[in-house]
Amino acid sequence: MRIRTELERILSAAVDDIWGDLVPEDFQVTVSGSDNLEFGDLSCQSPLKLARIVHDNPRKIASMIVDSIKKKLPGISGISVDGPGFINFTLSLPYLVSVSGMLASGGLKSLLPDIGNGRKALVEYVSSNPTGPLTVGHCRQAVLGESISSLLEATGWEVSREYYFNDTGRQMTLLGMSLAARYKAVDGGSAEIPDGGYHGDYITEWAHELRDEQGSGLSWENSSTEFITFARERAIGIIKSDLSLLNIEFDRYFAESELIPDAVRSTIDKLSSIEIDGKSLVYPDNDEAGKLWLRFTSLGRPSDRVIVRDSGMYTYRMPDIAYHIDKFSRGYDLMIDVFGADHLDTSKDVTAALEILLGSLAVSDRLRIIIHQFVTLVREGRKIKMSTRAGKFVTLRELIRDVGSVDVTKYLFLTRAEAHMDFDLDLARKESNENPVYYVQYAHARISGIMRTAKDAGISLPEEHAALSADLLDGEHERELMRLLELIPSRTAAAAEACEPHRLTEILADLATGFHRFYQYKRIVDTENPDASSARLMLCEACRRSISDLLEILGIDAPERM
Repeated sequence: MRIRTELERILSAAVDDIWGDLVPEDFQVTVSGSDNLEFGDLSCQSPLKLARIVHDNPRKIASMIVDSIKKKLPGISGISVDGPGFINFTLSLPYLVSVSGMLASGGLKSLLPDIGNGRKALVEYVSSNPTGPLTVGHCRQAVLGESISSLLEATGWEVSREYYFNDTGRQMTLLGMSLAARYKAVDGGSAEIPDGGYHGDYITEWAHELRDEQGSGLSWENSSTEFITFARERAIGIIKSDLSLLNIEFDRYFAESELIPDAVRSTIDKLSSIEIDGKSLVYPDNDEAGKLWLRFTSLGRPSDRVIVRDSGMYTYRMPDIAYHIDKFSRGYDLMIDVFGADHLDTSKDVTAALEILLGSLAVSDRLRIIIHQFVTLVREGRKIKMSTRAGKFVTLRELIRDVGSVDVTKYLFLTRAEAHMDFDLDLARKESNENPVYYVQYAHARISGIMRTAKDAGISLPEEHAALSADLLDGEHERELMRLLELIPSRTAAAAEACEPHRLTEILADLATGFHRFYQYKRIVDTENPDASSARLMLCEACRRSISDLLEILGIDAPERM
């Protein structure tokens, strides 16, 4: 990571020296991993972009830059101009050995950049309404949000985790009515679950609990608040219990009721005071008294939306807007929302309202919304259909029980980005290299075994990696592994900045594969060559600590034996 930053600084200075004011101040020189290792380890393609600015041949531009910097490249053993104008760099063996030594002695986190620099971030995720157990989709969101939080923490952010839930709207009323219907049925009565209500077996269990606590004298007509409150508290208890299975704890559970009526009413007043093209953003319904609309079309959205029903109840967009105003007021430098695909339109509407209230730049600089797609469970090649309200769904708890491992469940969810995914239950239960988490954990366990064998043979790690002779690791397979190790800090930092933890599973897969290949070709514990063995042990320890640190960020165990 540091050598890339230093190269970018040196290259930028060369560009300024050669072309001066011809190059805009915002022009950025970038250095990244090379796509073709035959040409080098790192590559700069900026001459191709620069050619369009200074109107010259990109290969000539690259050559001019190289000629001006040849004596200013620490950690680089070779530099060349290739192709249409790429500048390629070969990392020196002492530099690669040094990075591997630092990973072995200090671990990955010691080499990660302090991107956050103590700034504060708020990550909101899961945020399922308290209407029942968490489902497979909530599990994916929980794992994604937690790993994003950990990635930010690993790169210097001070992170707060928050769960926001709707405890006042129509869904809570439907939940209470569903419980009332089941409660009535406990004593042999009959009542229909309301249209759009909840049919899960857990509702029946709650009905029996409520009957045991309160007797049989309740009815929806005279005890609606009791039904809603009982159902809400039971649901929140289940949700917290489900999250504990994933070792997830939130710093705050923020209830929508905290915003009603004052914060929501205040936000409506602010929106009402704004006019665009002579029209107020908030306007009444022509036919239904008390009903209010928000003119989202004036904010670039496709449709206006009801924000207050004729009953006086707020629709969910309005408290969401007020909630985000509350977030911004708390002074966070970065706010991340992790939502399911069903929140896509809502999140765009909320963002549009925030931009008119707070300013587009203020919102875009501080708020990031991450949308993940739905999950489909697959068993024996067949998709399992799920419907929450009909009671035909797989809960988070059932999924973990079926898979048999929290680690496998979490890791498989993280092997994909936010796109739709098929969760293969048969693959999840396999204890073989086909299972990606097993493959990575086995690499860690194998290295731990090698370290035990070396200790028994009297061979230990070098006391100081800086004193290690680079010549001891001057081989094709050693260099291949060290190059892979050198990339890990920069790849991890890039994953943190992009809020894409699935990249860590890609790093882990590459590292496990790289180590297994190295192990296949190299005898690591060799009592006849203790110095070479010690050097190779250092590479093993760099791999082990990197795997352990990456798995820790993802909240997954790194076993020493399997």
